[in-house]
Amino acid sequence: MKFNITILLIIFFGLPNLMLSQGNVVIGKIDSVPSSILGENRKLMIHVPNDGSNSKTFPVVYLLDGGDHFTSVVGMIEHLSNNSLIPKMMVVAIPNTNRTRDLTPTKAEINPPMVPKGISEQSGGGKNFLNFMEHELFPYIEKNYPTSTYRMFIGHSFGGLLVMDALFDKPELFTGYISIDPSMWWDNKKLLKGYKNSNLRDDKYDNKALYMGIANTLEEGMDTTTVKAAKGPMVDHINSIFETRDVLRNTKTSAIKFKSKYYENDNHGSATLITTYDGLLFLFEFYQFEVKFADVMAPNTDIVNRMKTHYSKVTKILGYENKPDERMINGMGYQLMEMDKHDLAKQFFEMNIDYYPKSFNVYDSLGDYYLAVDNKEKAKANFKKALDIEENPTSRQKYEELKSD
Repeated sequence: MKFNITILLIIFFGLPNLMLSQGNVVIGKIDSVPSSILGENRKLMIHVPNDGSNSKTFPVVYLLDGGDHFTSVVGMIEHLSNNSLIPKMMVVAIPNTNRTRDLTPTKAEINPPMVPKGISEQSGGGKNFLNFMEHELFPYIEKNYPTSTYRMFIGHSFGGLLVMDALFDKPELFTGYISIDPSMWWDNKKLLKGYKNSNLRDDKYDNKALYMGIANTLEEGMDTTTVKAAKGPMVDHINSIFETRDVLRNTKTSAIKFKSKYYENDNHGSATLITTYDGLLFLFEFYQFEVKFADVMAPNTDIVNRMKTHYSKVTKILGYENKPDERMINGMGYQLMEMDKHDLAKQFFEMNIDYYPKSFNVYDSLGDYYLAVDNKEKAKANFKKALDIEENPTSRQKYEELKSD
């Protein structure tokens, strides 16, 4: 069935994936999970994509400092996924109860001004918090929500420190990591020293990916070169991140897929948005597939086979079936017919049948192809298949006209 291509592109790329409820725009729900590990009930803010399917599962983003970052992260994911740059994803945001306790992996000694007595006394519960996530939060989410096996972890500052600790100590918990200006100075750079002294080419780090954003926290008059020679608490934060970056950049000693960026125009607070945005695009580079004009114009193009290979790879990584949007492939088929690329159009229509065998529309479209090449018998057979799946006036009219010929 032919769609207006302009309308098709608006439908496929342009509509926000929001849920409307009683006149309100709703991007998620409040839930909670009781934790015997933490000894408290933990509030959750959860976004589930509204894609109209009851059977589909989604990758899950676990987001620290959830009360601060839930709306912005959901918005970014919605925007990028609506433009087919990343998959649609669930977001499980965890608001804080005792941030210092939960997000610091070790108990640090009192060391003003960075670690005053109050901070020191509360610190060191990060390992316990990761145990809560692994043994209580994950099972609860996976039992009650449509999750796939792909998990991502996002954190900022102390949260970024915990993200780095999870990658280092328990890489099996997540596949993708975004660490935003992490506090790698914590506890006399204990975690940083762990990275420096460990075998980051161990098999447990295979297929793990990390994006790290570095904010501009330089003192006045310093630059990224001169700061490395400076000492003291005012430069320890940024220097410790640069040191961590250098360890992870060394592909001879690290198997982790890694990228970082220094955001010269962003401070510790503003770097959260742009780091998350860039991190999502980096972690899902494998997801994107662009059909270029040269792909369809090349003689004997293998674009259809490459698309099938691509979506098979994405399916394997994300842990659930991935396939191109039915309407997009349908629209491309009709565009190719208008360009007199009939053989390639047929391949696109047949690929749609492979992916969507229960859709009447894919057979109707293949029927239109056979009409265009004047094969009325095969056109009639495909319109009949469309009608066998679902009675619809468009296929019915074409089928009856062919019967009466």
